Amino acid sequence: MVLLIESSSLYQLFLSDLFMRLGYHPVSVNSREEALQALEKYDFRFICLNSSADGDDAMDFIAQARKLTPQASVILLTSDRASGIRLQAVKAGATEVIYKSGASHIIRRLRVLLGGLQHNQVLTNERQVLYVEDSPTQAAMVLRILEQEMKLRVEHCKQAETALERLVDQEYDLVITDVLLKGGASGLWLLRQLRQLDNDNAQLPVLTLTAHDDPERRLELLRAGTTDYVTKPVLKEELIIRVNNLISNKLLMDKVLEQQAQMQKLALRDELTGCYNRLGLEELADKYFSQATRQERPISLAMVDLDHFKRINDQYGHDKGDMILRSLGKLLRRNCRKSDVVARWGGEEFVLLLPDTNREQGQAALQKIRRLVARMHSKEGMTVTASFGFTSIEAPSHPQLEAMITCADKALYQAKSQGRNRVVYNECEYQNPAEKNDQETPRT
Repeated sequence: MVLLIESSSLYQLFLSDLFMRLGYHPVSVNSREEALQALEKYDFRFICLNSSADGDDAMDFIAQARKLTPQASVILLTSDRASGIRLQAVKAGATEVIYKSGASHIIRRLRVLLGGLQHNQVLTNERQVLYVEDSPTQAAMVLRILEQEMKLRVEHCKQAETALERLVDQEYDLVITDVLLKGGASGLWLLRQLRQLDNDNAQLPVLTLTAHDDPERRLELLRAGTTDYVTKPVLKEELIIRVNNLISNKLLMDKVLEQQAQMQKLALRDELTGCYNRLGLEELADKYFSQATRQERPISLAMVDLDHFKRINDQYGHDKGDMILRSLGKLLRRNCRKSDVVARWGGEEFVLLLPDTNREQGQAALQKIRRLVARMHSKEGMTVTASFGFTSIEAPSHPQLEAMITCADKALYQAKSQGRNRVVYNECEYQNPAEKNDQETPRT
């Protein structure tokens, strides 16, 4: 609710309509006495007053209102542009001062202000918090604030060991822990263990509750990795603000990381076909080669090239050529396994990286794809075929992407020379540099 203290019926109607449009229920009064009575009966989120309301001292009223409802935000409307009016209002406890320089200015300022003040509540609504506290009295008070007033989902643990178990496999937006806990581990121990986890929870914001406010203890908490702390006894308003800020910052960082991941994903993909590009292939190849080496499993790589693609572009146009490339990329992804990597190498060339695939398995898989490509656009009377050159390494020791691409490219050249629309295999000439040096260096 919003408490409006405005003696002018015109301004009262204007402000009431504006607050209702912004989603708030306004309660209008004409005088300071009526306002004080309303503040004793109801909890208000905002208090909006005219500096000349009822001729009383607005600064004195702001100070009184702050004592009655410290959680409310106070907005002062004034026509007085004296240089000290804003400073006086802020010192008295006002959240914002808005000058009456026209209806559009008031509307704009209130929308910005209310939107910003409401933002934290929207962000924290229904978020998950892990709360660690062994004192029933303290826990009851904090849980009431978090669950009933802030509408957060809270999981309460009494011991640090239990909380750490939850943090291993469950996701949270915030951890709140007391420093002193009964049992073998303290909140400080939990904090240090949390920062050493190998999951995303290691970066969670942590709000520490402590009965000590000496500089040494604060530094100890900060060194251990706490994000913020609240000294006991806990003030409700301070706890709400700090929790709001920590969760809001965490959600903002999550959004940034999500956007970065999306940008990285786009950077690894070919825009036309949706397949991986060269960078994407190189990023994934290291992982697959390391896995093949560690497990002593075979790995195959194929170069795929559309036959007479220049002729298709010249005869049907580049739009039709792009459509064929998109269709080929889609066909390759559909007919390869999830573990396979399909990448556009450039132009009409594609690369298939096939983990856990030997020569015979690769030959069978590529022949199937070759036949599907030949039928891809047969309904339109257009002949589309592709040539395949591939290579394999059995139980590799140190396979490399460049070496396999060179071998597969030679096989592709042979496929083109032999008439196109075929699969040709070429033995990989890769050799471990260390083994090569051993052969070239005579032993004494």
